[in-house]
Amino acid sequence: MRSHMNNIRVTHLSEEISIAQHKEFEGGVSQVTSVQEVAILPTGSHDWVIMKYDDTLDSLIETLQNARTLIKKKKDLEYGVPKVWDVDDIIDTYDSSPDLTLKELSRRSGWSVGELLSLLTHEDVSND
Repeated sequence: MRSHMNNIRVTHLSEEISIAQHKEFEGGVSQVTSVQEVAILPTGSHDWVIMKYDDTLDSLIETLQNARTLIKKKKDLEYGVPKVWDVDDIIDTYDSSPDLTLKELSRRSGWSVGELLSLLTHEDVSND
């Protein structure tokens, strides 16, 4: 089996981003795409943010825009600009990061886990 690995690294607001697409070729003919993702690389920790994209340009562009938004919001928080994400930010991030836990999404977005559950499941999970 032969592999073809494409990685591009760029920087935005001093954060390093990796754009990856890895393909494997079986029998030299058929190809299987094994990885298509955009990752915001950690700076000194193991706090990776990995967002998958499909095989369209629109999907890649949307995923890169989501990465840019996450980096901007992270920088805003670092500089004391508290921002709570809006519904579109949460849904876009959740949809493009299938391994993201609700706890981590809560930390990033400023929403409680209960609020996120209500939003994402369309159910009222408040403790009335």
